[in-house]
Amino acid sequence: MKSTMKNIDSIPEGLKQTYQTTDLTLTSFLRCRGFQIDNIKQNNGRTLFIFQESPELRTAILDFANDSVIAVRSFCSTMRDLKAITR
Repeated sequence: MKSTMKNIDSIPEGLKQTYQTTDLTLTSFLRCRGFQIDNIKQNNGRTLFIFQESPELRTAILDFANDSVIAVRSFCSTMRDLKAITR
């Protein structure tokens, strides 16, 4: 049986689904969970963090909203790093 799913690497960059947020704490949480930031943009004086959309990302966002446990030192260190690169 032939699979009809496309390899995500074969999809042109402009057509990939992304998730965008200006929330620094959510971004830090997602980074601690292993998600990579695809891009960082400035939008009306605010920093916009862009992630690749996936079911796993959506689950991690729900985990964040439901106060899931994360390593505190990693979270704080990531927050500090994100603040430094957005200034």
